[in-house]
Amino acid sequence: MNNGVIIDLSLFTDGILPKHYIISCRWENAMVVGIIAEYNPFHNGHLYQINKIRQLLGNDTSIITCISGGFTQRGELPVLNKWQRAALAVKNGANLVIELPALFATRSAQHFAFGGVSLLHKLNIVDHLAFSSEHPDLSLLTRAAHIDISVHRPRLQQLMSQGCSYASATAQIIADCTEINIDILKEPNTILAIEYIKALDRLNSRIIPLSIQRIGAGHNDPNLAGSLASGTAIRNIIEKNEFSLIQNVLPESTYKILMDYLDKPNNTVGSLARLYPALQLKILTQAPQMLNSLCSISEGLEYSLMDAVTAPCMQDFVEGLTGKRYQQTKITRLILHILLNITKDAAQRADESGSLYARVLAFDNTGRELLRAIKSTSHIPIITKVTNIINRRDFMNKHFNSPVEEMLYYDLLASELYELCQAEPNIHRDFITSPIYVH
Repeated sequence: MNNGVIIDLSLFTDGILPKHYIISCRWENAMVVGIIAEYNPFHNGHLYQINKIRQLLGNDTSIITCISGGFTQRGELPVLNKWQRAALAVKNGANLVIELPALFATRSAQHFAFGGVSLLHKLNIVDHLAFSSEHPDLSLLTRAAHIDISVHRPRLQQLMSQGCSYASATAQIIADCTEINIDILKEPNTILAIEYIKALDRLNSRIIPLSIQRIGAGHNDPNLAGSLASGTAIRNIIEKNEFSLIQNVLPESTYKILMDYLDKPNNTVGSLARLYPALQLKILTQAPQMLNSLCSISEGLEYSLMDAVTAPCMQDFVEGLTGKRYQQTKITRLILHILLNITKDAAQRADESGSLYARVLAFDNTGRELLRAIKSTSHIPIITKVTNIINRRDFMNKHFNSPVEEMLYYDLLASELYELCQAEPNIHRDFITSPIYVH
């Protein structure tokens, strides 16, 4: 520990400190740490991460969390809406929660990570980016991050032609180049950690990576054991309405809101399957070249979609497209891109610009003071009221005067889609909901 900054000595090479280890300015003599998360829902593992950050950097550390909004990176519907998840994060130790734009939140790890890192970077106040990994060795993660996959494009194409997904092919190339065990490179949290470091390098960011050992259940472990469980296991239990089984793995505030919100006759977990007829209509009425213009559709996948859409339900549709070449997460994300009409051009513009604003979802007293400081440091606008940027008429007419409005449009559209998946939709909520102040 050096003046409150953790230095991983294993990253020193010939006495040179990596550029992302330049110590940045503090805010009121306290560290500011960023987290990129989904909190679906907020559980004890997330609470452990927040507490561990303050154990390492000091109790006066401020925490800014960037979370996905209407949908998760896997293309899934969150159990709770973004304001509920943001408020729970603040109740359990975060100080300020902002929204990761949907143009990043609903895409693969590379784009998800870049969107979140670019957002925190542009606030110009964050000292550390904290993330959890099964393998938190920063020297290992950095070695993997520094492999330029584009140099190995022939090998990448060869592996993908053999049926490997992009993620699996990338992991194989990194393993071949670094001799890192390929099983390590396939861990979801390790994949994200590597992408975070890549994004920091791309932005030449002063933010310092802080890798925390993940404890308890694995990312996709379906079993409950002790007080720590994966989000996958918790969501499976929630879908079965067996709430008593998860009380031990959730903070009291999360358990209470789940009980209050879901344990009622008319309140059930939302489901994207409710929109399957809309998805069918969208695919059946689009020319192949129009489908091909959408994000994630390539290599003739548009024709596979037109064949698969005759399936009787969403589950059969997804299973019909999932195989050795296309993982289920790719297909579920693809469904969102079709319904949200996210084009390749819109995605490319986002990838070139990074996040263009910070939409505030929740904050506490410290978060309020942080917001005041951020207004003087940030390179991007801070949004607390959507209608200051785009009103309902322009939203419905798809009328945009700036890239900020276009990017925000997809966030609003994702929120509407989320609501339509609920038993009792609450349309246009973004236009009337203020950030949640947690006392």
